[in-house]
Amino acid sequence: MAQKIVQTNSSKKTTPGACKHNHVFEVFLFVNPFGDTCLNCEEEVLKFVQQTDKKVYFRFITTSDMQTFNNYIKELDKPLSLADRNSLYLAHQEVCKGYKAALLQGKKVGREYLMKIQDYFGRQGNPYSHEKMLEIAQSNRLDTNMWLQDIHSDLTQESIVADAKLARQMQISANPTVVVFDNINYKYGFKLEENITLENLEYLTDQMMVSSEEAMDQEMSQKPILTCIKK
Repeated sequence: MAQKIVQTNSSKKTTPGACKHNHVFEVFLFVNPFGDTCLNCEEEVLKFVQQTDKKVYFRFITTSDMQTFNNYIKELDKPLSLADRNSLYLAHQEVCKGYKAALLQGKKVGREYLMKIQDYFGRQGNPYSHEKMLEIAQSNRLDTNMWLQDIHSDLTQESIVADAKLARQMQISANPTVVVFDNINYKYGFKLEENITLENLEYLTDQMMVSSEEAMDQEMSQKPILTCIKK
C-alpha cells in the first residue's frame, strides 16, 4: 500500500483523462547495493520511464545505514558470524562509494555499473571481492584510474552523506522503497515499499495527477475574485 509522506525539503502508455497542468514526476528508488529484489525494482522503474507518456525524472539511491543493513541481514535468513557481518557491511560501503564515483562519469554509466554489481553479487549469489568490483568497473566503460581516485574523494563522501540525509527525511527503513513526487503538489509524496512494478507506478502516478488537479481546483475556488476597476 502506498503511504503518503510530507516532503521536508517507443510505445507510450497514455494517461487517462485530461489534465490542466503539466505534471512532472520525481521518482526516488532506494536500494540495497547487493539486492536481487532491488535490481528487479530498478528494471521495473526503467520500464515505467520508457513506456509511460508522463514526464519522469528518476534516481537510484543506494543506502547502507545500519537499519536497512540489519533488515537486509534478516532477509538473507542465514547464520552469519560477527566477522561475516562486518565484512558484508564494509562491502556494502565500498560498493556505495563505487556507485557514487561511477555516477561522476555519467548517470547511465553509473546506473549500469550498479545493476551489474547487483546482478553478479545479488542475483547470481557470488561472494563479494574487491577484485571483481574492479573488473566490473573496467568492463563498464569507466575510466578506472579516475574512478579509483573518486571513490575516496570528498565529493563522493559528501554525496553519500546527502543521500543518507534524504533517506532519513523520507523515513526509509527498508530496501527497496520508492518515493514519488508530483511537481504540481510537491508538498506531499507517496512511498511504496512493496510491489514496485511498472503497472503500480503507472496507477500511482495516475492517482497523484487526479489528486493534484482536484487540490489545485479547490485552491483556486477559495481565492477571491479580483475585478480591475478604473479610479
